[in-house]
Amino acid sequence: MPFIDKPMHQQKIHGIGIDIVEVARIQEASRRWGARFEQRVYTHQELTYCGDAPSRYWRLAARFAAKEATLKALGTGLTTGMCWQDVEIQATKVGKPEIVLHGEVQRYAHEHNISGIYVSMSHTNAYAVAQVTLCSV
Repeated sequence: MPFIDKPMHQQKIHGIGIDIVEVARIQEASRRWGARFEQRVYTHQELTYCGDAPSRYWRLAARFAAKEATLKALGTGLTTGMCWQDVEIQATKVGKPEIVLHGEVQRYAHEHNISGIYVSMSHTNAYAVAQVTLCSV
């Protein structure tokens, strides 16, 4: 989703979302449901980036939290027509996370003039957390 290239101080906050996830919960869902769970929630690029255990589950959990935080910031949750893969977390060359919207989530954000998405993610061995701020002009 292309965004207006304006400094954050020239934008207004549209919404803020935060989410925390137990890494063990994501690990258990992944082990229990395997590819069915992972391919429903994550894009191919996200799964490739997350690599193998043990860092895999920390990264998956952080991305799950970022997806949830994005939907909270939009104020929609996962409503009709939206899917988990519509919110994709990519990493820049230096590893900074960025959110790219697709499908119904992208359409909704465009309708509501979202011009910037700012994300911060972190994790410990037990928890992953993400905070998302959506801005509009």
